[in-house]
Amino acid sequence: MNYEAIDQNGITFLVIKLRRATADAAKDFKQYLFDLIEKDGKKKLIIDLTDVEFVDSSFLGAIVSGLKKVTAVKGDIKIVGLQAPVRAMFELTRLYKVFEIFDAKEDAVSSF
Repeated sequence: MNYEAIDQNGITFLVIKLRRATADAAKDFKQYLFDLIEKDGKKKLIIDLTDVEFVDSSFLGAIVSGLKKVTAVKGDIKIVGLQAPVRAMFELTRLYKVFEIFDAKEDAVSSF
């Protein structure tokens, strides 16, 4: 699978294991994220994009959908590990204003 969910102290790290996070993967990722929130009851999520070299608007849309879903149950999603091209997409789409973005996982954890 291209995603791995790791639980640590009530926080779920969702590691994206894709070089290119595009429309091809967006639908499956969105369903995976929704299942974590709805079926598994996860409310504190950190999406780790360290391995991702490129992200498109479809994949970003899936992350935004997940944020809407988790905030409805009083949860949150934080983002870590943005490479320069991915950070540029977050800036271009202004999603840096929507998500808290961290360089270090520890900083994301302590922000909850």
